Amino acid sequence: MKVVDYTDERGRKYSVKLPDGAPDSEAEKGIPIGPPDVVDALGLPEPMATEIHNKLFEHKIFTAKDAARNPQKLHGVIQSTFKVCTARMMEAFRNLNRDIE
Repeated sequence: MKVVDYTDERGRKYSVKLPDGAPDSEAEKGIPIGPPDVVDALGLPEPMATEIHNKLFEHKIFTAKDAARNPQKLHGVIQSTFKVCTARMMEAFRNLNRDIE
């Protein structure tokens, strides 16, 4: 078995296992390694949910054991996502103020 990474239609990144002879283009049919779609249970809007999912992917936080092993890393994933969202919100405010002035 080989490990292949792919990005789905929502922009979420996943690692999966494929048989050694299978082409990488069949990654969506592979055996999921992670991350699981845990962010969907949080009820977060897009693109925030995808942002958190992809940060879990980047940090290889795929299981509860991974998260428990380093809760600071999990906290960092959430914190960095909110920094990105804060920057987007600030830009929206700047654009709104330009339209009003």
